[in-house]
Amino acid sequence: MGPSLGITLISALGQNTCVVVHGHFNPGPVLRQPLPGAEKLRIPREEMKIPEGISAAEWIGLQQQFIEDGLERCRELLASLDEHVDAARIAHQMHQWAGGAGQLGFHSITDAVRRFEQLLRDFPVSEPEVRERLNDLLVEFSGQRDRLAGVPEHFAQALREKNVAVVGFPRPQTHLVCTSLGRTGARPRIFPASEDLGCESVRDCELVVVHINSGADFTKLQAAAEGPLAGRLFLAGERGHLMALPPGLQSSAVDFLFNGWEADELLLRLAMAVQRKAPPAFVAPEKAVLPGGDPRARVTAIPRVVAVDDDPIMLALLRTTFRNQGTQCETADNGRDALRLIREVTPHVVVLDVNMPEMDGFEVLSTIRAEGLPTQVVLLTARQQEHDVLRGFQLGADDYLVKPFSPLELVARIKRLLVQTHKTAA
Repeated sequence: MGPSLGITLISALGQNTCVVVHGHFNPGPVLRQPLPGAEKLRIPREEMKIPEGISAAEWIGLQQQFIEDGLERCRELLASLDEHVDAARIAHQMHQWAGGAGQLGFHSITDAVRRFEQLLRDFPVSEPEVRERLNDLLVEFSGQRDRLAGVPEHFAQALREKNVAVVGFPRPQTHLVCTSLGRTGARPRIFPASEDLGCESVRDCELVVVHINSGADFTKLQAAAEGPLAGRLFLAGERGHLMALPPGLQSSAVDFLFNGWEADELLLRLAMAVQRKAPPAFVAPEKAVLPGGDPRARVTAIPRVVAVDDDPIMLALLRTTFRNQGTQCETADNGRDALRLIREVTPHVVVLDVNMPEMDGFEVLSTIRAEGLPTQVVLLTARQQEHDVLRGFQLGADDYLVKPFSPLELVARIKRLLVQTHKTAA
């Protein structure tokens, strides 16, 4: 095998600088001075003197409010692109952000917004161009929130000193992935999309995060997932690209993440992927191909799911989604009835809403694990807060989705859990 084309990125956090080393990873002393050309990956400092008459706490509060609002507006604009490109609305938002970001010291956001404004002035612009720029802005806002909030110790403990391969990501996302990992003490290594996933530099990594695009080589990915990267392949990319993957490849991934993610969600899913233990095994009375699936993805003949939500519309959506996929689905609209149903039918997966009156989803999950009921649990939550999701994992959840969610993503995540559970039981 020829020399690896990989790049090792070492975060010199004290200097707020990324150092890039070409070629094979050298586990020697960490370099602290940028090499020629590394300036292009230098992380901008976001510094500004706090204006007189405003306390430090008030200033940070204003910055956080601006960032949270920016994240929400970015998501809204991205969602609106599914219908049409409203250039006037987007241009108005860019104008607002250009002023606010500069005033609050977020100069990298100001620069990105001004570049976007220039693109919009060259109207008409294509939907893919606008989507790409909005995704870049979402990454930038997310990175700034990560810098303001710091890194939760739970993430740092799980990822510290872990080698993580970052393969084929666009430049802005590569920047965010690597700086986020660097803040936990992990060691990200950057590789191009063309890298041989079986090379020694990639195999040495505890986790391999691959960005999927329209040109992804499914055969190469499947071979890696079933061979040298078994249990370590983490997939990210556009929703359509990930949903187009063969079911066997989807189920072989330790986890996956759609574009539009934020730094805290990335770190949470990476931390849980590193820590994830084998799920409780269930007895498979009969083997068959998962509905709509790949012959390599074999699970029980008719998967059984219990869906729990106090919203009747949400229950109807879940019931229809699963039954259309050839899955048995029983429902409950409260925690107590859910536990009774789970004990009776022993489902393979429970899809559990967190925010329910009286007995909430956390209490149901805690009881499931305390009684040793052999089922996987996917949490559905409207709560975006990291501590709520983290609490769910600590209680024994196997996965989670934040509302509003894509039914296709939920189905894909459940297929992955079913296949991985069957492999454990086999």
